Amino acid sequence: MSQKSLLGWLSKPAGVKVAQSSSDHPPIADKASITVASSSPSGRESIFETPSTKKRALLGDSSPAVGSATFSRSSDGGRSINDTPPTSDPIDVDISSDEDVPRRESKSARTKRKMAIEDSDEGEGGNNGAAAQKRVSSAYKPSQEPGRAKKARITLSEDDAFIESDDQDGSTSAFSQTLSRFKKSPKKNARRTRLSGDDDDDDFIVPDDSEDDLASRSSRTSKRSSRQSLLSDYDDDEEGVQITKAKKSAGAAAKPSLKKPRAANGPASASSNNFLTAAEQRAQATKDDKKSQEDPFSFLQDVRDKDGVRPGEPGYDPRTLYVPKKAWNDFSPFEKQFWEIKQNHFDTLYEEDARIGHREFDLKLTQRVKMSMVGVPEMAFNFWAAKFLAKGYKVGRVDQSETALGAEMRVAADKSRGKVIDDRQKEKIVRRELNKVYTNGTLVDAELLTDDQAGHCLCIREDEEGGEHGHFGICILDSATSEFNLSAFDDDVCRTKLETLIRQLRPKEVLFTKGNLSVATTRLLKVILPGTCLWTSLRDVEGFGYDRTLSELKSLYAVGGEDAMDDGDDYGGIPAAIRDMFGCRTAIEALGSMMWYLRQLNIDKDILTMKNFNVYDPMKRGQGLILDGQSLAHIEVLLNSEGTEEGSLLQLLGRCVTPFGKRLFRIWLCMPLRSVSDINARLDAVEDLMNHPNFEGEFMEVAKGLPDLERIVSRIHAKNCKVKDFLKVLKSFRVLSKGLSKLADASETFKSKTILGLLRSAPDLLPHIKNVESRFEKPEKDNDDLLPVEGKDEAYDEIAQEILQLEDELNKLLKKLEKQVGCPLQYWHSAQGNKDIYLVQVSSNYKNIPHDWTKSGGTKAFSRWAVPSLSGRIRQLKEARERRSASIKDFKFRLFSEFDKDRAVWLRTIRVMAELDCLFSLAKSSHALGEPACRPQLVEGDTAWIDFEELRHPAMALRTKIDFIPNDVKLGGTAMRMTAAGIIMAQMGMFVPARSARLCPVDSILTRMGAYDNMFSNSSTFKVELDECCKIMRDATPKSFVILDELGRGTSTYAVLHRLATHTLALAFFATHYGSLTDDYAYHPNIRNMHMKTLVDDEKRELVFLYKLIDGIATSSFGTHVASLAGVPMDVVDRAEIISKDFASKFKERIEGKRKNSASARLTIDAQADFAYLYKLASGECELEVDVVRGIKVSMRGRVG
Repeated sequence: MSQKSLLGWLSKPAGVKVAQSSSDHPPIADKASITVASSSPSGRESIFETPSTKKRALLGDSSPAVGSATFSRSSDGGRSINDTPPTSDPIDVDISSDEDVPRRESKSARTKRKMAIEDSDEGEGGNNGAAAQKRVSSAYKPSQEPGRAKKARITLSEDDAFIESDDQDGSTSAFSQTLSRFKKSPKKNARRTRLSGDDDDDDFIVPDDSEDDLASRSSRTSKRSSRQSLLSDYDDDEEGVQITKAKKSAGAAAKPSLKKPRAANGPASASSNNFLTAAEQRAQATKDDKKSQEDPFSFLQDVRDKDGVRPGEPGYDPRTLYVPKKAWNDFSPFEKQFWEIKQNHFDTLYEEDARIGHREFDLKLTQRVKMSMVGVPEMAFNFWAAKFLAKGYKVGRVDQSETALGAEMRVAADKSRGKVIDDRQKEKIVRRELNKVYTNGTLVDAELLTDDQAGHCLCIREDEEGGEHGHFGICILDSATSEFNLSAFDDDVCRTKLETLIRQLRPKEVLFTKGNLSVATTRLLKVILPGTCLWTSLRDVEGFGYDRTLSELKSLYAVGGEDAMDDGDDYGGIPAAIRDMFGCRTAIEALGSMMWYLRQLNIDKDILTMKNFNVYDPMKRGQGLILDGQSLAHIEVLLNSEGTEEGSLLQLLGRCVTPFGKRLFRIWLCMPLRSVSDINARLDAVEDLMNHPNFEGEFMEVAKGLPDLERIVSRIHAKNCKVKDFLKVLKSFRVLSKGLSKLADASETFKSKTILGLLRSAPDLLPHIKNVESRFEKPEKDNDDLLPVEGKDEAYDEIAQEILQLEDELNKLLKKLEKQVGCPLQYWHSAQGNKDIYLVQVSSNYKNIPHDWTKSGGTKAFSRWAVPSLSGRIRQLKEARERRSASIKDFKFRLFSEFDKDRAVWLRTIRVMAELDCLFSLAKSSHALGEPACRPQLVEGDTAWIDFEELRHPAMALRTKIDFIPNDVKLGGTAMRMTAAGIIMAQMGMFVPARSARLCPVDSILTRMGAYDNMFSNSSTFKVELDECCKIMRDATPKSFVILDELGRGTSTYAVLHRLATHTLALAFFATHYGSLTDDYAYHPNIRNMHMKTLVDDEKRELVFLYKLIDGIATSSFGTHVASLAGVPMDVVDRAEIISKDFASKFKERIEGKRKNSASARLTIDAQADFAYLYKLASGECELEVDVVRGIKVSMRGRVG
């Protein structure tokens, strides 16, 4: 079968027969000899033919023919027809069967192109007879391009052997095999050589290029066929192929060798260059060099951290990267600059995070400068940074810290001072610095902060030997306001204080040292921390220890600061809150780790120098109403059971309008008041606000449009504030100062003096504002620079005068140029930057331009020219403007420092506004409760008690229009969450959704609600219940409010209830379906039975809940009725009812029988235990655990249910 090649467009004459060669002829020195052996001893071979339209001279025959060449099949290891070298003329190729092709011999009529084929098969004599050699000229001879040396042509040797094909009529010619291998051309002056060995064979392997590349290459080659030479020197021991290069014709210009070193992927790619022109080879060389430059560094292919640990191995630190010393020697100055930053922030900048961007957001991934990259527009940095942060990743920002001109000026200044420079190339490039690293817990930029609530970063240190169940040191940072809180405490087995702290703050990032946290602590954090929280681990060698932290603090806060003491103490400059924690080693170590971490993020000095440190107590025992972590979760104070704010007390009651007010209200909600006087004072203020609706309008005029002043003041201190924000802050403080003064005047008529006292405590800001504004000129609308008032900055004034002088000189020089040229001239400046300025603009029609002027662009109407005589002045002007920019920047920082001197004044004013905003929030929530709503009456007392009439849950009162069934609660309510919410609202100092409310403030709310296990702590449902129960019995007091829902089904239920009612004497809700408890504790004076009212239809098994709490015992748990409502099959329900009735009757008979037969059975186990306890007290065997008088008072009131 024959196959038509796509290369063929030439005609094939029929009937060509060439005599077989009978003798060998040595190749001629100035000709190219090509010898190709067939792949089999008796293989059929085809020939190729040149166009019949071209003139040819054959030996003894005028019929057109060309020499033939054999090729091997691709399946036999040879190359396909696409790999054959293009000739100087396009060819047509037929591929026929390679079996039994008779050999014939012919001679080309062309004088400059000859090809000889000989049979060198083993065991067969060579046909070496050949006719005389002749040169055959091509009919097509393109003209020589000027400046281009003539290239050598392919020639044929005298010992040409031709083979006749038996295709169809026996006259059509085609290749029987393609040339399978070709060798690179040797140097021009090299004579014909013979190469042997496997290494030589490797040099001639042609790469498997794509079809498109081969087609385009063949097309380009054929178009240049008359002026390009494709030469090879080839010798294959196995296939008997020899290619030698013809000598250069006399007078031809010698060209340098295009030989390249062998490519890394083998010699095939080098061989393919033999079929390209010199220009194409140079382009290919450039491409190969670029590709080698883009190959990833070796240390990126085998990633390790600084300790040499690979990913996946224990102790691997993804934040660092090991860069070998050898690589630094090969780096360019820019690469050195880059990897100095990157090696310490490998998880932040480029490479792996580029793949993250590609995977998470489908950003285009590219390989450049030996690393992976994805790109986003610079103007959209904040948008994309927020996206990465929301996914829990870190984002680093490297900024250019100087301009190109600034770099030149710096190098010149260093040279003039004689500064010794180790790496001159590194110093010449523009400096770039890591501006900062963004993490979810350390954000300070307004564009990246997603809400008004604080985003805390929490550093935790644990000492398992410090207490019975561990000692904790905590450092909490709100980076947006630069506020630090330090805490240290011993915790219990349930980690109650730690859980409370975490639920109050909900940190966005947790910083810890590997191996420091216990298993129990780690499990707790995994359970209660949000899924978006970023866990940042430090190695043992990272972070500051206790002594190093003290040393760093001493260096940072030198004696003489605003908090310094006069006792000569070296630590006197350290803020008082830190000094108070010196005895808590874990807290200081947590602070040291936080300081080290902030230093890595490049924001340590900006935040630490604010000196905003406080001591944080998550429980604040004795200071307010304690809501521990479990209570915050069960009552849904901050979040609901699904982890959102929908329906939580924070969402229902929080109606603040200022960002700093919202943050303060969250603190108020987590820690309500306890002192009756404090609660009544706040209630007085709320009632005054409700009685003066016009006052709210005046407040909204002041609060409307206020930015987050607390955060901006922190950014001003860090010198990280935009000019427009700084001006807005000054304007806002002016409005705030006048507005608070006006509100204070209006509040003088209030019944309570709480609001008046609050407003009068605000300082007068106008003098401070005037002091700052007098130092700078108000910028124009589109100008973001703060320029100093004349005379306020001597350095700036000198530079400004120099610039004016240079600009005046340039204007004078322009007039001189106009006289010289004889036409009107004007200056042209680029719209942005300082690069293209003072270009002389001339009409494009004017031709008499001085010869030394250089054209630098233009339009259709004008041409712009760079004038050498002006270059000196222009350079001086650029440098002066560069110095002016630096001077403006320095002045801006000095202005920020002047503003920061009064930081305490600004923050005190913000605090007054935040408290007033919180009071308005309570007033607006109280007003929105509807009817009935009342002001709670609070009474001092030794024991807590509550009395609500028609109490409703605030969620129903504030968010729905559905009628909610109110409840009278004398300790009660659904009543448990509703009652707890009512207590919190009353002790926060707001109205309660009830007809009447009287209570003695409670000191804590302790809860155990719901049934759930804890897989992370290996705790079953019952284990979780008992852990929470243990905490309640340990912490509860007679002034506590306890909620226990469905605790156990046996002895634990009896024991806990007996303990609370007899010994603890706390206010308590004890909800249970364990009916026998009602009979056993009927005698107890501190227990009252109540249940939720229902309507029951036993025939239809229908049950209607009335949600009304009433006295008495529920007649049944109505299990079969609930099963029917749930859709349980009726046959199952019927069977369950039969078994239930049978069990109840038998149980009742057994109890009654015991009571008849035994006198002791008439008393319950609990009553017998109480009698035994009283007997031991009377006999002196034990001491009284609680105040007897207090217990009697509680019993007489009967407030425990």
